[in-house]
Amino acid sequence: MSTRETTQRNVGVSAALVAGGAGIVTGNPTVFMVAAVALVYAAYQAAIGDPEPTLTIERHIEPAEPLPGSEVTVTVTLTNDGDATLPDVRVLDGVPERLEVVDGSPRFGTHLEAGASESVRYTVEARRGDHAFTDVAVVCRNLTGTVEFTEQVAVETVLSCSADVDAVPLSGQTLAQSGRVPTDAGGNGLAFYAIREHQSSDPMSRVDWNRLAKTNELATVEFRQTRAATVVTLVDSRHPVAGETNAPTAVEFCAYAAQQVGSALLGMDNRVGAAVYDSCETLHPSANRAQEQRLDGFLSEIASGSSGTRSSRLFDTDTRAPRMQSSTEAADRYGIADGGDAVATLDRSIPSESQVVFCTPLLDDRAADAAKRLSAYGHAVTVVSPDVTTGDSPGTTVERIDRTTRLDDLRGTVRVVDWTPAEPLAKALIRATERWA
Repeated sequence: MSTRETTQRNVGVSAALVAGGAGIVTGNPTVFMVAAVALVYAAYQAAIGDPEPTLTIERHIEPAEPLPGSEVTVTVTLTNDGDATLPDVRVLDGVPERLEVVDGSPRFGTHLEAGASESVRYTVEARRGDHAFTDVAVVCRNLTGTVEFTEQVAVETVLSCSADVDAVPLSGQTLAQSGRVPTDAGGNGLAFYAIREHQSSDPMSRVDWNRLAKTNELATVEFRQTRAATVVTLVDSRHPVAGETNAPTAVEFCAYAAQQVGSALLGMDNRVGAAVYDSCETLHPSANRAQEQRLDGFLSEIASGSSGTRSSRLFDTDTRAPRMQSSTEAADRYGIADGGDAVATLDRSIPSESQVVFCTPLLDDRAADAAKRLSAYGHAVTVVSPDVTTGDSPGTTVERIDRTTRLDDLRGTVRVVDWTPAEPLAKALIRATERWA
């Protein structure tokens, strides 16, 4: 801790000497009274001393693993561990550069009795990534303001906003090429599948030698085959509404879920594309290295269009990717502008062997019917539904009841992931997978 004397340190003594000299020269008793006051000030200043502050500073963030775009409360607590009162304590918290303070302030001033604590709270908006807080700047002054103690206190705090999806469970609808999706077929692989009668064309490496030693019978070990899948992440862009004031919209949550799922599936060597319900804009599936960037741009544009800003709060990119088929082209080709069928159009636009991850808030029956019809067309459908019916108004309560009914109805036909955006999407996927199992 560094100490700095202000220009007021010797003001009492200086004033006393000047007033005393003037009193002697003029013989004025009033001037002597001024000198007396100045001497008392200087004596008090010398008597109280300047004990060095002893402070403990803690920082706490809630929630610890926020969703990108959500609000995080930061609490900074100061404790005076010394025996003297600190009359003037000023603090500036080290907010990470990429985090925006949306409520309160990281600056505050207070006084602390010996052994007392004081806390301040402010709110930042979470962004994807790891954000390290810097040192807390502390300034303490004595009662007369003549001495200033300054210190940079290191409080290690990292806000991790990395709610990335590591794995997405898929159905057995796959391609002929190898990948990581388990199938119900035996052959080459890693996980044990079955033992069958040996055939002359079987490789020697798959002979069950233990069985041969025990029974003198040749048998072949089969492993569960893993293959790649084609997946289209379908985003419901029809409801740019938010469950709470200043919260991301339902479309932003849907686009974010599609981006997380698509990125995880690309990492699992699958072919991934995207589409919009019900404008039928599509990004054709691919598995090359540039596809993730194209997918991020496609979905980011959908999200930013719903929020009225160039970039969505849930996306850290302004990348733009050309759509493989625009909404106008789809409308002209399939007649949607004239009242055509959006689901039938999507079925013709995406590969027949593709699985569909339908990201929708399920705020109307059309979304539920679309999921059922896509399943009827032969696509394995998984519905990921962010819940934006979390308000307390009568209208929101009715919407919540209707949405719950649609979820229950869909569970008999397709896989459903009910996601409350206050928790990471990965947790909702894990919970749904356990239920499916």
